[in-house]
Parts: sequence; structure tokens; C-alpha cells
Amino acid sequence: MDSLLTSMPKVELHRHLEGCIRTSTLLELAKGGAIDLPTRTHAELDSLVKLKGPMAGLEQVLAMFGLLRTAFVDLEAVERITREALEDALHRENVRLLELRFSPDFMFGLNNVSWEYGLERIARTCRTFEAETGGTFAVGLVVIASRGLGLLSVRRTAEFALAHRAELAGFDFADGEKDNPAAQYRELASAFHKAGLPLTVHSGEDGGWEHVRDTLELLRPARIGHGVHAVDDPSGHTLELLATRGVCVEVNLVSNYLTGTVARVEDHPLRRFLGAGVEVALCADDPQLLDTDLLREYEAARTAHGLTLSDLVECNARALEASFLSEEKVAPVRRALLDWAAEHIPPVQRSL
Repeated sequence: MDSLLTSMPKVELHRHLEGCIRTSTLLELAKGGAIDLPTRTHAELDSLVKLKGPMAGLEQVLAMFGLLRTAFVDLEAVERITREALEDALHRENVRLLELRFSPDFMFGLNNVSWEYGLERIARTCRTFEAETGGTFAVGLVVIASRGLGLLSVRRTAEFALAHRAELAGFDFADGEKDNPAAQYRELASAFHKAGLPLTVHSGEDGGWEHVRDTLELLRPARIGHGVHAVDDPSGHTLELLATRGVCVEVNLVSNYLTGTVARVEDHPLRRFLGAGVEVALCADDPQLLDTDLLREYEAARTAHGLTLSDLVECNARALEASFLSEEKVAPVRRALLDWAAEHIPPVQRSL
């Protein structure tokens, strides 16, 4: 089964570039004098930048990004980290379509890297990698507004994204939402809709079902990141909104366990989403930080929630339909997934 999961063409809609930094890369940057680290041993550094068990909450996890943030010291480091994230996705996980998101203020603010030059370097690295794969791999960029950095930062990021619309696949409001109600981003969301820039929003991770409801009603995103607490609405209305509006939930099983959003992977409402007719995409969130990847996420979905190989193919198919990338980029991946399913899944079990 492991080899089958590895060979399956995969779609990844929710992956943070800041959470894709290899420990070895941090060490090499430090060795070259580019950054300072509290330790120079791989094992000790791993313990500082990888979660091996659940933490008390999302805030603690976000704090771990402080060390990772130092890695984006210049454009060469930005290019290297981007390139390695693409290599890991394709060669380790067989991801064929990747939406890679990043927060320019978080990534570039510490070392005063130009947002414009940073985006240009990331986009160029992605285009080069796509060309090298001969069309077998597609990638798009999603810019994040980090709500935790304040409303001024969010507005600046929104303006930046709108000004660079041609380079982007979508936009995301991320970080904690408890102290950042959806209402204050309503005008910005309207601007994205008017500009045709697709929107996804982190919601229902640290916030309750009311936050998910407000996000859906006020911001009207095409997708929701995490969405765990949507199922807590006693009326069932929030879950119904997700289903009837066709809003895809970017599910991150390991992440939600490690951040304390759910006590166990088995407690994640993945099955409730599927049972309610909600579109679901399985995602890895921050692979290096969380010590996970899509293979681990798929295995968790199988063992903890009983998803079959056919179910996993279906999740990938739904993720393709929910992708912000163009049909030109989606079509070859869809064909690869269909071909793989035809070879490995008996006709009676296929839903495609």
C-alpha cells in the first residue's frame, strides 16, 4: 500500500512555504554566516523546528516560525528554499499540482527583503521548475495576509496582491482569528472578488463555528483552511453552508492534532465533512515544521477515518476542481490521476 500511495498523483492546496524549510538548509545557511542559530547540530535544531508531539495551542506553533523566519535572509535564500519545497513535493510525495502560499510581511519583513523582488524570485523559480518537469508538475502562488501582524499589514498585503494579480493564483487570510473578526476584512474580500483573485481563509482552527459562519457569509471564500469547528454549530447551518456553496475545506489532519485543535487524529471531523457532502482536500500544511507530508496525511486518513484508496483518489479529484490554477495547468494532472485510478482501482470501486 505504501508504494501505491507514493505513486498516486497528488494535489496539494494548502502548503506554507515558511513551513517547508529543511533543517539541513538552516544549518548550511548558518555555516555560511547568513543566519545565527542557537545550535549547530542537526538533532538539536530538529527539536527546535519540528513538532514531534502536540503543543498547547496554535499560538505556540506560530511562535516556532520565529526561528524559521530568519532563513529568508536574502533573495538567494528565498530561491533555494522555494526550489527545495518544489523538489520535496514532487520527488518525495509525487505531488503534481501544488498551491504554495506565503506571507510577504512575515517572510521578508525581518530581513528587509523587497516584497516585489521576493515575489519575482519565487515566481521565477516556480516557472523554471515547471519547465524542467516537462509539464508534469504545476504550481501556483497564494499570498497570505497574516492577521496577527495587524490590520495595516493586512491592508498592505492585500494591496500588494492586487497590484501583482498576474503572478498569483489566490489570496489567503491566515493566522489566528479569535481576535481578528471577519467583518474587518469584508471590504478587502470584495476587492479580491471584483479583481477575480480567488480567496481562501484560515477559519475554524483556533476560532469557533461562529467564525466559520461569519467567514462564509461576510468574505465568501471559495475555500476554507482547516474549518474544524464548523461542525460544532448546533443548528448544522455552518456545515450546510459549506456543502451548499461548494466551499472546499482544506483538511490538515496532523496539523490539527499537533496544534491541539483536536485531541486525537481520530477526533477530526473529516468523516462528518464527507457525510454532509462537503468538498474536502487533504493537505500537509507545514511539512517540515510538522514532520509530515501527504503520504502521512493519507495514511492518517486511512487508519483513523477508514478512507479507501478510491476515497483518496476522489479527494484529489475534488481538490483539482477546487484549485485556483487554470484549466490548462489542471488538465494534465487530472489525466494523470484518471490514468492512475484506471490502473490501480477496480472498476466497481471507482467513483470517477
